[in-house]
Amino acid sequence: MAASRYIRAMHPKTEIRSDRATIEKVLSSGWVGQLKIHGHRAQIHLPSDSDQPVIAYNRQGEAHKKLLPPEIIAELNRLFRPAHGWSVIDAEWIKPKNKLFIFDFLKKEDELLSHLNYAERHRLLPREYLSPYLSTLPLLNTIEKCLQALAKPDPHLEGLVFKSLNTPGFSDTSIVRCRRTSPSKRT
Repeated sequence: MAASRYIRAMHPKTEIRSDRATIEKVLSSGWVGQLKIHGHRAQIHLPSDSDQPVIAYNRQGEAHKKLLPPEIIAELNRLFRPAHGWSVIDAEWIKPKNKLFIFDFLKKEDELLSHLNYAERHRLLPREYLSPYLSTLPLLNTIEKCLQALAKPDPHLEGLVFKSLNTPGFSDTSIVRCRRTSPSKRT
Protein backbone atom coordinates (compact mmCIF):
# COMPACT_ATOMS: atom_id res chain seq x y z
CA MET A 1 0.00 0.00 0.00
CA ALA A 2 1.54 3.33 -1.07
CA ALA A 3 1.68 6.17 1.44
CA SER A 4 -1.25 8.56 1.30
CA ARG A 5 -0.46 11.97 -0.20
CA TYR A 6 -1.32 15.34 1.29
CA ILE A 7 -4.58 16.87 0.04
CA ARG A 8 -4.74 20.62 -0.42
CA ALA A 9 -7.66 21.41 1.89
CA MET A 10 -9.42 24.74 2.33
CA HIS A 11 -7.75 27.40 4.42
CA PRO A 12 -9.25 30.84 5.12
CA LYS A 13 -7.58 33.69 3.27
CA THR A 14 -10.16 36.36 4.16
CA GLU A 15 -11.49 37.63 7.46
CA ILE A 16 -14.70 39.21 8.73
CA ARG A 17 -15.40 41.30 11.83
CA SER A 18 -16.74 39.54 14.90
CA ASP A 19 -19.73 41.85 15.38
CA ARG A 20 -23.39 40.81 15.40
CA ALA A 21 -24.37 42.43 12.10
CA THR A 22 -21.50 40.88 10.13
CA ILE A 23 -22.06 37.40 11.57
CA GLU A 24 -25.82 37.61 10.93
CA LYS A 25 -25.13 38.56 7.30
CA VAL A 26 -22.85 35.55 6.80
CA LEU A 27 -25.29 33.15 8.49
CA SER A 28 -28.24 34.48 6.45
CA SER A 29 -26.23 33.73 3.28
CA GLY A 30 -26.35 30.00 4.10
CA TRP A 31 -22.99 29.68 5.82
CA VAL A 32 -22.33 28.12 9.25
CA GLY A 33 -19.85 28.89 11.98
CA GLN A 34 -17.39 26.54 13.60
CA LEU A 35 -14.93 27.07 16.43
CA LYS A 36 -11.45 28.15 15.30
CA ILE A 37 -9.07 26.35 17.65
CA HIS A 38 -5.57 27.76 18.02
CA GLY A 39 -3.35 24.72 17.64
CA HIS A 40 -1.51 22.92 14.85
CA ARG A 41 -3.37 22.00 11.69
CA ALA A 42 -3.23 18.24 11.27
CA GLN A 43 -4.41 16.45 8.16
CA ILE A 44 -4.55 12.88 9.38
CA HIS A 45 -4.23 9.95 6.97
CA LEU A 46 -5.48 6.64 8.34
CA PRO A 47 -4.62 3.37 6.59
CA SER A 48 -6.76 0.25 6.53
CA ASP A 49 -3.54 -1.79 6.82
CA SER A 50 -2.47 -1.83 10.47
CA ASP A 51 1.16 -2.30 9.36
CA GLN A 52 1.11 1.16 7.73
CA PRO A 53 1.68 4.24 9.90
CA VAL A 54 -0.92 6.92 10.55
CA ILE A 55 0.41 10.11 8.95
CA ALA A 56 -0.26 13.62 10.31
CA TYR A 57 0.60 16.35 7.80
CA ASN A 58 0.90 20.04 8.70
CA ARG A 59 -0.63 22.88 6.66
CA GLN A 60 2.40 22.93 4.35
CA GLY A 61 1.96 19.26 3.44
CA GLU A 62 4.91 17.99 5.49
CA ALA A 63 4.68 15.33 8.17
CA HIS A 64 4.51 16.76 11.69
CA LYS A 65 7.84 16.33 13.46
CA LYS A 66 6.03 15.19 16.60
CA LEU A 67 4.26 11.88 16.07
CA LEU A 68 0.69 11.40 17.13
CA PRO A 69 0.69 9.67 20.53
CA PRO A 70 -0.46 6.02 20.65
CA GLU A 71 -3.60 6.90 22.62
CA ILE A 72 -4.74 9.33 19.91
CA ILE A 73 -3.93 6.82 17.17
CA ALA A 74 -6.01 4.19 19.00
CA GLU A 75 -8.98 6.57 19.14
CA LEU A 76 -8.58 7.58 15.49
CA ASN A 77 -8.52 3.91 14.48
CA ARG A 78 -11.58 3.21 16.61
CA LEU A 79 -13.60 5.95 14.94
CA PHE A 80 -12.13 6.36 11.45
CA ARG A 81 -10.12 3.30 10.34
CA PRO A 82 -11.21 2.49 6.78
CA ALA A 83 -12.14 -1.01 5.65
CA HIS A 84 -9.87 -0.52 2.63
CA GLY A 85 -7.43 2.09 1.38
CA TRP A 86 -6.97 5.37 3.21
CA SER A 87 -9.28 7.82 4.97
CA VAL A 88 -8.27 11.43 5.61
CA ILE A 89 -9.65 13.82 8.20
CA ASP A 90 -8.75 17.43 8.92
CA ALA A 91 -8.24 18.56 12.50
CA GLU A 92 -6.60 21.07 14.79
CA TRP A 93 -4.11 19.48 17.20
CA ILE A 94 -3.32 20.94 20.60
CA LYS A 95 -0.12 19.04 21.12
CA PRO A 96 0.53 19.79 24.83
CA LYS A 97 -2.98 18.57 25.72
CA ASN A 98 -2.99 15.52 23.40
CA LYS A 99 -6.27 16.71 21.92
CA LEU A 100 -7.61 16.72 18.35
CA PHE A 101 -10.53 18.87 17.23
CA ILE A 102 -11.87 17.29 14.04
CA PHE A 103 -13.68 19.46 11.51
CA ASP A 104 -13.65 17.88 8.05
CA PHE A 105 -13.59 14.56 6.19
CA LEU A 106 -11.48 14.81 3.01
CA LYS A 107 -11.17 11.21 1.84
CA LYS A 108 -13.06 8.07 2.83
CA GLU A 109 -11.78 4.60 1.92
CA ASP A 110 -9.71 5.99 -0.98
CA GLU A 111 -12.57 8.14 -2.32
CA LEU A 112 -11.63 11.82 -2.45
CA LEU A 113 -14.66 13.72 -1.17
CA SER A 114 -14.12 16.87 -3.25
CA HIS A 115 -17.42 16.26 -5.06
CA LEU A 116 -19.30 16.74 -1.76
CA ASN A 117 -20.14 20.07 -0.17
CA TYR A 118 -19.16 20.84 3.41
CA ALA A 119 -22.55 19.88 4.87
CA GLU A 120 -22.32 16.45 3.24
CA ARG A 121 -18.74 15.90 4.42
CA HIS A 122 -19.54 17.04 7.96
CA ARG A 123 -22.41 14.53 8.15
CA LEU A 124 -19.84 11.75 7.63
CA LEU A 125 -18.02 12.71 10.84
CA PRO A 126 -19.02 10.88 14.02
CA ARG A 127 -20.51 13.25 16.58
CA GLU A 128 -21.78 11.05 19.40
CA TYR A 129 -18.81 9.37 21.04
CA LEU A 130 -16.81 9.67 24.22
CA SER A 131 -13.10 10.29 23.93
CA PRO A 132 -10.61 12.16 26.10
CA TYR A 133 -8.49 12.84 22.97
CA LEU A 134 -10.87 13.60 20.08
CA SER A 135 -13.77 15.98 19.58
CA THR A 136 -15.77 16.71 16.45
CA LEU A 137 -16.41 20.43 16.17
CA PRO A 138 -20.14 21.24 15.90
CA LEU A 139 -21.72 23.57 13.37
CA LEU A 140 -23.02 26.87 14.74
CA ASN A 141 -26.02 28.04 12.75
CA THR A 142 -27.48 30.83 14.90
CA ILE A 143 -26.19 34.23 15.91
CA GLU A 144 -26.68 33.29 19.57
CA LYS A 145 -24.49 30.17 19.30
CA CYS A 146 -21.79 32.12 17.45
CA LEU A 147 -21.71 34.99 19.96
CA GLN A 148 -21.73 32.58 22.92
CA ALA A 149 -18.77 30.71 21.40
CA LEU A 150 -16.85 33.96 20.87
CA ALA A 151 -17.48 34.93 24.51
CA LYS A 152 -16.03 31.70 25.97
CA PRO A 153 -12.86 32.33 28.03
CA ASP A 154 -10.95 29.44 26.43
CA PRO A 155 -7.27 30.24 25.68
CA HIS A 156 -7.30 27.78 22.74
CA LEU A 157 -10.29 29.42 21.07
CA GLU A 158 -9.04 31.84 18.44
CA GLY A 159 -12.47 32.74 17.09
CA LEU A 160 -14.73 31.21 14.46
CA VAL A 161 -14.51 30.14 10.87
CA PHE A 162 -17.54 30.37 8.61
CA LYS A 163 -18.00 27.80 5.87
CA SER A 164 -20.27 27.67 2.88
CA LEU A 165 -22.53 24.65 3.30
CA ASN A 166 -23.31 24.27 -0.38
CA THR A 167 -19.98 24.77 -2.19
CA PRO A 168 -18.49 21.45 -3.27
CA GLY A 169 -14.81 20.77 -2.81
CA PHE A 170 -12.06 22.41 -0.80
CA SER A 171 -12.05 25.95 -2.19
CA ASP A 172 -10.43 28.70 -0.12
CA THR A 173 -13.32 30.97 -1.16
CA SER A 174 -15.79 28.81 0.77
CA ILE A 175 -14.28 29.65 4.18
CA VAL A 176 -13.65 32.89 6.09
CA ARG A 177 -12.02 33.59 9.44
CA CYS A 178 -13.59 35.58 12.28
CA ARG A 179 -11.14 36.35 15.10
CA ARG A 180 -12.28 37.17 18.59
CA THR A 181 -12.03 40.74 19.78
CA SER A 182 -11.88 41.93 23.35
CA PRO A 183 -15.29 41.98 25.12
CA SER A 184 -15.35 45.78 25.13
CA LYS A 185 -15.15 45.85 21.30
CA ARG A 186 -18.01 43.37 20.68
CA THR A 187 -21.45 44.69 19.80
